[in-house]
Amino acid sequence: MNRAPARPSASDQNQIKPSSALNPMIGTIRGFFVGMKNDRVRFDAGSFLTLSNMASPDHASPAGKRAGLDLCWPAAPWPLSRLVGHSGPKVVLWLAGPVGPEEIPSLVWDSLVEEEKARANRFFQAEDRRLFAFTRATLRHLLSRTTKIPAKDICFSEGPNGKPRLSSGAGPCFNVSHSGAYALIGLSDERPIGVDIEWMRGFADQMDVARSFFSTAEYQALTQLGTAMRHEAFYKIWTCKEAVLKALGVGIIAHLKEFSVEWNKAPHRLLWDRNCSLPGLALIEAFPLEVTEGYAGCYALA
Repeated sequence: MNRAPARPSASDQNQIKPSSALNPMIGTIRGFFVGMKNDRVRFDAGSFLTLSNMASPDHASPAGKRAGLDLCWPAAPWPLSRLVGHSGPKVVLWLAGPVGPEEIPSLVWDSLVEEEKARANRFFQAEDRRLFAFTRATLRHLLSRTTKIPAKDICFSEGPNGKPRLSSGAGPCFNVSHSGAYALIGLSDERPIGVDIEWMRGFADQMDVARSFFSTAEYQALTQLGTAMRHEAFYKIWTCKEAVLKALGVGIIAHLKEFSVEWNKAPHRLLWDRNCSLPGLALIEAFPLEVTEGYAGCYALA
C-alpha cells in the first residue's frame, strides 16, 4: 500500500496540536494549516447547481449535529457532514472528522498529487499528517463533484497575492481550516468565503496571547469575564478574526488588531477605527458556527 511514511521533520512548523501556550496563535501565523487557509477559486456561472445538489435537505444536519454522508468515496474513510449555516443555499459548509489513529488509506493517499504527499510527509506527528491528507483529499473530491473534474486531476494555481485557485478558473469560492481531529470546508456560490475551526484547548497563557494579538477592546472585554466564559469568548473572537481575514484574502498577522469582534452576537458585529487598512471590512458578514463539542467555528463572506 502506498502511504505516507511516518518520518519526522525538524523544520516542520505546522503542527495542529500546539505544544506551548503561544502556538495556537503563532502556529496559525506561520502557516498553521499548511497553506490551505486562503484557498479560493472563482465561480463560473452554472456550476453551483451541482454544488447545491450534493446533499438533499434530508441530509443537511443542524450545526453541531452530524450524519455521515457517503459523498466522496465508495466507502467514506471518515464522517462527512453538511452543516446548516446562516446564509442560505448559496453557501455550503462541511465538517469532516474525526480523523482516527489508523493509517492513511491508499484510496485517500492516492488521490493526492506528489506535492501534497510531500507536504503531508513534512509533518512531525502522524495525526497531523493524517488530518492534512484527509482534508486535502476531501476538498479535492468535493470540488470534483462541483466541477465534474476527476479529483486527482484537480489542478491548483496561484491567483492574485499568491493565493491558490483552480487552474480552470471555474468552480465555487472555497476555504479550508483544520484543527485537532476535524476539518471545516466552506464552499460559496458568489462571495469569497473564509472559514476557521479551532480545537478549544486550554492553556495557561491565554490572556497573554489575547494581549499580543487581539485589539485593546477585545482584551479588555475578556478581562471582565469569568474563566469558562473567557475561554469560550477567546476562541470565538479568534475564529472570527481568522475567517474574516481569510475571506478578505489578506495576511493574518498584519491585520489582527485592526478590528474588534463582538463575539456574543450572531452574526458577529465587527468594529474598526479610522486607521483600519481593510477597505472591504464594511461588507463582511461573519457567522459563528457550532461545529462539534470542544471546538469553535466561524465562517465569513466578503
